[in-house]
Amino acid sequence: MNKKEKPTELSYYGLYLLSHLKENHPDKTGDAAFIEARADHAADVYERARLEGYLPEGAHEVAMAALLEGLHFSKYNTAIEVLWNECADEVPQSEAPAAALKLLPYLEGVFARYPLSDDFAYSPEYEQLCTELTGAILISLEKIAFNRKAKLRDNIEAIRTAFELGKAGRAATREERERLARYCGFGGLKCILNPAASLTDAVQWAKSDLDLFPQTMELHRLIRENSASENEYKRYIDSLKSSVLTAFYTPSAVTEAHADVLHDYHVRPLRMLEPSAGHGAFIGAFARRDADVDVMAFEKDLLTGKILSCLYPDKKIRTEGFERIEKPFDGYFDLAVSNIPFGDMAVFDPAFSASEAPARRMATKAIHNYFFLKGLDIVRNGGIVAFITSQGVLNSPQNEAIRLEMMEKARLVSAIRLPNNLFTDNAGTEVGSDLIILQKDTRKEGLTEDERLFTRTGTLRGVSTNSYFIEHKEQIVCTSAELDTDPYGKPAMVYRHEGGAEGIAGSLRELLDRNLHARLAMRLYSGGIRDARLKEEQAAKVRAAEPILRTEDAGLAAVSENIPRTETAQSSAPTKEEKPEIEPPVMTLYDLFGFTAEEVRIAQTDGKPRRRSTRPKLAQPRQPSLFDTQTQTPTSTQTGRTAHNSAESAPRPAYPVENGFKADMNRRITDIEQQMREEEAKLSAEERQRRYEEEMQPRPFDGIMESHLKEGSLVRVNTTGVRYQIGYLKGITPYGATFHPLELDKAQREKAAAYIALRDAYERLYAYEADKHEENKMLRESLNARYDEFVGRHGSLNAKANVKLLMMDASGRDILAIERVEDGKFVKADIFDHPVSFALNQLTHVDTPEEALSASLNRYGGVNLDYMEALSDNSREELIDELKGRIFYNPLVGNYEIKDRFIAGNVVDKAERIETWLAENPHGEREKEALAALQESTPRPISFDELDFNLGERWIPTGIYAAYASYLFGTDVSIGFSESMDEYSVKCSMKNAKILDQYCVKGYYRNYDGIALLKHALVNTVPDMTKSIGKDEHGNDIKVRDSEGIQLANAKIDEIRNGFVEWLSEQSPEFQKRLADMYNRKFNCYVRPQYDGSHQTFPDLDLKALERRFKIKDVYQSQKDCIWMLKQNGGGICDHEVGTGKTLIMCVAAHEMKRLGLAHKPMIIGLKANVAEIAECYRTAYPNAKILYASEKDFSPANRVRFFNNIKNNDFDCVIMSHDQFGKIPQSPEMQQRILQAELDTVEENLEVLRSQGKDISRAMLRGLEKRKINLSVKLENIAHAIKTRTDDVVDFKQMGIDHIFVDESHQFKNLMFNTRHDRVAGLGNQDGSQKALNMLYAIRTIQERTGKDLGATFLSGTTISNSLTELYLLFKYLRPKELERQNINSFDAWAAIFAKKSVDFEFSVTNNIVQKERFRYFIKVPELAQFYNEITDYRTAEDVGVDRPQKNEMLHNIPPTPQQEEFIQRLMQFAQSGDATILGRDKLSETEEKAKMLIATDYARKMALDMRLIDPDLYEDHPDNKASHCAATIAEYYRKYDAQKGTQFVFSDLGTFQPGQWNVYSEIKRKLVKDYGIPASEIRFIQECKNEKARKAVIDAMNEGTVRVIFGSTSMLGTGVNAQKRAVAIHHLDTPWRPSDLAQRDGRAVRKGNEIAKLYADNKVDVIIYAVEKSLDSYKFNLLHCKQTFISQLKSGAMGARTIDEGAMDEKSGMNFSEYMAILSGNTDLLDKARLEKKIAALESERKTFYKTKNASTWKLEDYTKKLAHNNDCIVKMTADYEAFLARVQTDKEGNRLNAVRIDGLEATDHKSVGTRLQEIAKNATTGGEYVRIGELYGFPLLVKTEPILKDGKEVKQNRFFVEGAFKYTYNNGQIAMADTKAASMNFLNALERIPKLVEQYKAQNVTYERDIPILQETVGGVWKKEDELKALKAEVAALERKMQLELTPAKTDIQENGAVFERVNIPQIIGDSVHLVRIEYAGENNNPNKGFKI
Repeated sequence: MNKKEKPTELSYYGLYLLSHLKENHPDKTGDAAFIEARADHAADVYERARLEGYLPEGAHEVAMAALLEGLHFSKYNTAIEVLWNECADEVPQSEAPAAALKLLPYLEGVFARYPLSDDFAYSPEYEQLCTELTGAILISLEKIAFNRKAKLRDNIEAIRTAFELGKAGRAATREERERLARYCGFGGLKCILNPAASLTDAVQWAKSDLDLFPQTMELHRLIRENSASENEYKRYIDSLKSSVLTAFYTPSAVTEAHADVLHDYHVRPLRMLEPSAGHGAFIGAFARRDADVDVMAFEKDLLTGKILSCLYPDKKIRTEGFERIEKPFDGYFDLAVSNIPFGDMAVFDPAFSASEAPARRMATKAIHNYFFLKGLDIVRNGGIVAFITSQGVLNSPQNEAIRLEMMEKARLVSAIRLPNNLFTDNAGTEVGSDLIILQKDTRKEGLTEDERLFTRTGTLRGVSTNSYFIEHKEQIVCTSAELDTDPYGKPAMVYRHEGGAEGIAGSLRELLDRNLHARLAMRLYSGGIRDARLKEEQAAKVRAAEPILRTEDAGLAAVSENIPRTETAQSSAPTKEEKPEIEPPVMTLYDLFGFTAEEVRIAQTDGKPRRRSTRPKLAQPRQPSLFDTQTQTPTSTQTGRTAHNSAESAPRPAYPVENGFKADMNRRITDIEQQMREEEAKLSAEERQRRYEEEMQPRPFDGIMESHLKEGSLVRVNTTGVRYQIGYLKGITPYGATFHPLELDKAQREKAAAYIALRDAYERLYAYEADKHEENKMLRESLNARYDEFVGRHGSLNAKANVKLLMMDASGRDILAIERVEDGKFVKADIFDHPVSFALNQLTHVDTPEEALSASLNRYGGVNLDYMEALSDNSREELIDELKGRIFYNPLVGNYEIKDRFIAGNVVDKAERIETWLAENPHGEREKEALAALQESTPRPISFDELDFNLGERWIPTGIYAAYASYLFGTDVSIGFSESMDEYSVKCSMKNAKILDQYCVKGYYRNYDGIALLKHALVNTVPDMTKSIGKDEHGNDIKVRDSEGIQLANAKIDEIRNGFVEWLSEQSPEFQKRLADMYNRKFNCYVRPQYDGSHQTFPDLDLKALERRFKIKDVYQSQKDCIWMLKQNGGGICDHEVGTGKTLIMCVAAHEMKRLGLAHKPMIIGLKANVAEIAECYRTAYPNAKILYASEKDFSPANRVRFFNNIKNNDFDCVIMSHDQFGKIPQSPEMQQRILQAELDTVEENLEVLRSQGKDISRAMLRGLEKRKINLSVKLENIAHAIKTRTDDVVDFKQMGIDHIFVDESHQFKNLMFNTRHDRVAGLGNQDGSQKALNMLYAIRTIQERTGKDLGATFLSGTTISNSLTELYLLFKYLRPKELERQNINSFDAWAAIFAKKSVDFEFSVTNNIVQKERFRYFIKVPELAQFYNEITDYRTAEDVGVDRPQKNEMLHNIPPTPQQEEFIQRLMQFAQSGDATILGRDKLSETEEKAKMLIATDYARKMALDMRLIDPDLYEDHPDNKASHCAATIAEYYRKYDAQKGTQFVFSDLGTFQPGQWNVYSEIKRKLVKDYGIPASEIRFIQECKNEKARKAVIDAMNEGTVRVIFGSTSMLGTGVNAQKRAVAIHHLDTPWRPSDLAQRDGRAVRKGNEIAKLYADNKVDVIIYAVEKSLDSYKFNLLHCKQTFISQLKSGAMGARTIDEGAMDEKSGMNFSEYMAILSGNTDLLDKARLEKKIAALESERKTFYKTKNASTWKLEDYTKKLAHNNDCIVKMTADYEAFLARVQTDKEGNRLNAVRIDGLEATDHKSVGTRLQEIAKNATTGGEYVRIGELYGFPLLVKTEPILKDGKEVKQNRFFVEGAFKYTYNNGQIAMADTKAASMNFLNALERIPKLVEQYKAQNVTYERDIPILQETVGGVWKKEDELKALKAEVAALERKMQLELTPAKTDIQENGAVFERVNIPQIIGDSVHLVRIEYAGENNNPNKGFKI
């Protein structure tokens, strides 16, 4: 490796110098020798200085001066400064550093003309240098732009050529191929991403790109003109965008070198794969050496693929991703070669995702890893994989498993690290890459040493590097190496090669030659090639003997080959010899349906045994390959057609007799067949055989390609005469398909033909009616005729003999379902009688106006009085009078509307619009009545003072935020908002001290100024800051979270957020009213109608049957109201408490919707445990209804398909199934695609927003969004695949025609995916969501899309909000997407910004670090949130409904801790303090467990409280006072109390549930009940013992009968779907669940209607016993749940007293706070309060400490600025005086030019030549010893010279500098005399004096900044910490609490009398810091002495 190496370890001075060089001289960072020499010199200087007596600080200062001598002036920074100041229009500020680095070589000539030195920037010549640099930079930018212009021109011409060739349909000429070959993608041409539709778009372009604007417009115009549609144009533009990121095309010199060396080593493939072809560099390189190589190439980019197809028309080019390659190609290719894509973009490949090998699953997450493993799959054994890829494949430690997988199936042939500048010329970027060559060897045994190195990652100079390159540095192609950063800013080794592409190729050849010679196994490679050649030769012989089939449709052939090839390109290509075809193994129809060999035999022989035939076998025709070009010979088929046509054209006779036509037709057929048999008899056997083989050849399908035909469909094709063939279709494309004939006997052929006619009739009928929504009687008659004909001749479709035939057809499963079973017989499905894909409205008469109104709403969606009058016996006027108050005239729509619709929704806006209408139009009483009704219903406006505001609410205009920010920072701030990104952008053109100091947080790695913190404040997040606490063994920083920095940032963000509210309150009343009005119009404008359903009569409802079966006498009023709401709204939320009759609501509402036509085919889904009862309830309520209920058997894999088709083909009143069964229904692929497309469109919108806002977009941001786009595509594709693979490929949800879903226990679907930036907030649930919930979203969106409205579903649950109000957002996301959009809420974060406040608590952890805990704990604007919820919700408690159910009598059963528990509590406290898990008797915590320490502690505390044996059943024993004993005693007490009535009890516990063979609490309590209390074991059951629904139902029945008296279970298994309340008298809660909803579900098992024993014998009460061990978490958790449930109930009922609520801060994901945990375990509630206060005090004190630390920094800065201001003012005064003196003395000539009156001491002459010559002599020869020496004067100003030592080329030399002395010593050109020009030398001093005004201006400019910032800094320094009073108050509160504890505690005393003295000892628990201690206090005193002494 020829390069300048840096030392492996750099000293302190070396590291400092390297850092300095990176910032100021990046071109020198690679010079390791220079860095080492300078660092050593500085170290020597330091040592010498110390020896001379310098203190360390002074010595270090001297050493630093030596280290940086000559390096203070930076060409790089000077270029950046010029770019910023003079070329800002040409180069954006963000790109200036990169541009400066590129420009430096162009600017060297300018820099060379100036004597550069450390203080040159302060010399007069610096301005002149900058002026020259400006011109040079502008010229250089033009050169660079010219290169970009040429590149863009080449690309445009290549694209134009490709389009022209496509239109002309011909191959490219040589000149055109040259144009195509110059295409190099759009890497480095980001300008094409800018808008360029019209000339006005130019204003959005950066000035540096404007010269490319005309060409970009031309490019867009070219693509648009050649796009068939807007969608195609968009796809082409997408192609351009991705090309900007991925166009890293390999230089041709490198691909040629690659191909040359492989060719030299006889790697000459027959079959080559290029999985990411780009512009075909590798294809061309290998094709030039072997034109016959058979190539398959993939290129995902649309434009590049088009150009590639034109360049290589004879190759198989596939414009799609490599992952689309078919499985039959595994092990097929000899060589896979490519420059593969790289990045952590995911790939969708089901085979990899489902693989058992972790490495293969992991490979799908990064595209480069996937390409390697997939490439090895695709090549044959011995084949070669040669890929250029990113360094990440080999360097990343995370990829070790991938590399090991590679090495286990392949040999390492070569691994070469390529230089970073490999792609610079083509893509304008530097990126690290490797060439890896592998040889597949599936039989290899073990790894070589180099292969083991290849799999490992080590470190090289602190950078992760593959161990192979650490050991084999010769494998790195470079001429220089340096430690730098990669494009993402991370440390990396950067390698460069000075020889460019040609030099790189030369080095590559040498290394490849060496590697292949040493490692390529030629025998292994050649063996595979030989085998392939033999197979190809045999195949060629077979093909030569077969007739060649030719097609008239070349397009079909191209598509059947799965490649985009034009027909002319094929036809114009020269004819070649047969070459190896790329063909996978061919599948038969039986393979297509997965038939086994035996099943194939049975299907072909109809189940008969095999017989040996004596007849000679006919040769079977060869099946066509995937890429065969198939054509048809115009022989027998055309002859047959001619004969058939001529027969048709003959005159037809008349048929006067019945059936005469049929008889004549049969006669004709017989005659033609006889004639054909006679002709065939004349043929020879060979000729007959040849004809037979021709007929059995696959050929293009010439029939009509109807929409229902698909891959594998059976079809009938007419052949010669009246003969026909039956076959199947394959290779279906938009252009046609291939017909594959089947060999069938006559009977089979006739049956298949009859089936095909029947199938086509069914498909045509269903498609027509589903599309047109109108009945087609003719097609229905045809279907019946075809069916009757088939059944008459062959029996029912489902007959065993027919099923085999039907299942061979792709649609066979669907056709089997058009029969259904009734009374054991197959009968026709409903589709034979009437349409099933839409509703037929046959309503003709109604009895009441209300029914007329419902019918009108059903049919027209509104009040149609004409229709209502036609249905009813009433006149129009009578209808209006009857419905007065129910309907209102809406003048805005010119019609009547129902009250529930008119006085609903946004009534404020509606009333205003009607008022406007009335003012402009004549009107009558009906309009006034309508307006009055609206005005009366308007909600009371909320005043400004009542409102709570959050900074960052999306509905507040950004202008308000900008005004606040400008006020806050004292400078102009602009704020923008991207709705699609849900992101704020903040810009400030002039930052001041408030931004840079007062509101700035300085972190270890970066600073967050006020603008950065404002962005966080707007989205309510806190920066995640880190700091280094040292170095690891590799020299890398050990990073930890910077708690102090985060806390300070949070404090400042809080200050910004809180300041916004204060600022709003200070605004004018007019402003406040406008804001409040805006809020009211947006949120406080809804009215929920009072739905009154009392008028409903529910025809068909059998109340008598319901009373007999379910004791239901009538429908509750609450149920009627809810049903009416659902009918009016088309869905909603039924939030009725457990036991209030939701099941009946579902059944009646579903039937009513069906009856009235509001829903055509409703579906009810419920829990598996409940669904049978729901179905039974429906059957009982509506005995004549047609219900489809899904049993478990129906959903077995064998029956599921039939069941789904049954839904599709029949007109059911309702379909009922379980949640799990619903999850197995395939969702509409179109809907999934739309949801995916919406997400992708959002990404595109984000890009457009960024471009429009900033004129420019960084490559990193662009790549991030593109990566998100790819990963989102793959993620949703994986989700869709998971659904698909879990279900059968049958009709989907959309095709079933379901148009309303009733979801019972809807809270089961709350785990819906959502996006949020609040990823560290506890309690939000899983953002990825569950598959189950996503499936529900797809279904609801399908219905909503069909109706065009929100809702479309009804959610029913007594616990719609189970834990937190954040769940409301997900409910709205399901049901109200359009309304959320109207409120500007497009994400969870937007919703939370309006309705939630995040609490951020900082507390000390067990390691004394401050830990940040975030939670959405507070909710604001709660009444409006409730209003939004209630608008679509019917909420009722049991009391509201008036359900006859018992009351809940809660009792807290306190249990003192046992001695074992007392001891374990102490150990728990020790564990919580130390984190030492061995204290608990378990292994030490793992790294993952360390992060969840408090969750583990909480879990142990829960187990301890329940039973110590849950912790260790062997270590701990039973105790009479443990919870199990107390519970058993209580159960026995109730058992005996209600023994006569056989009272039953429920026992709940989610911990210690029943597990056979293991100790558990259930079994232990049962043991006690049986052994100690004599309760029969048969009367005690565990719900977990019920393994199926039958057993579960039996136990529930036994509970109701009283044969089972006690049942144990968990919340999930016993808490829902158990109606065993008949005899329930008590519920026992052994533990407290996490969620309020769980507690409600538990209690609802007994506290519900139908509890007879409690009503008659227990005062209508059910006792609910909560068992709580003292000093445990039991009571605390229970109280917390009660508080939460209260808030949720208040929100639902709208009875919220306050506008803000606090939910509490404990959850199952993180456990408890440390200090609260410690206090609760100590057993003192005062200590809990004290712990909370001390936690707040600790956090505030930490905040105060950080505040003063920051204040000190501002103090120092203020002092510095003040000193500098004073110094500058002094300089300005003195310099001004000097300049005025100069002006007073200066002499001028006649033209006014100043004379250079220099007088040199000892020189009489004053001419410029003499003066200049003398000055040059002085410069050469003077030695002043570092002193200033006078040499003359100018206008009274002394002229001085000084000799100074400088370091030049590592040696110390002397240099003379010249000065003019005034108040200061002035220089020109840094004091250097021009040595080549005497005149310039003589003018040096005059120039120095003339520079004084410029120096004064520089000082004044600095003063402007100082004068602006000093007042702000003074304000900061003079400011006080605003929370000081709060801290004092908290401390006073703690002190008062401590006094209270001392007075109130009454601890046990120990009195000891000793020698007349009495000692009293008291143990008092105290919290000190974060520890709990027992403090012993002794009181000592005489018996009669009241004064006592204290001893602690």
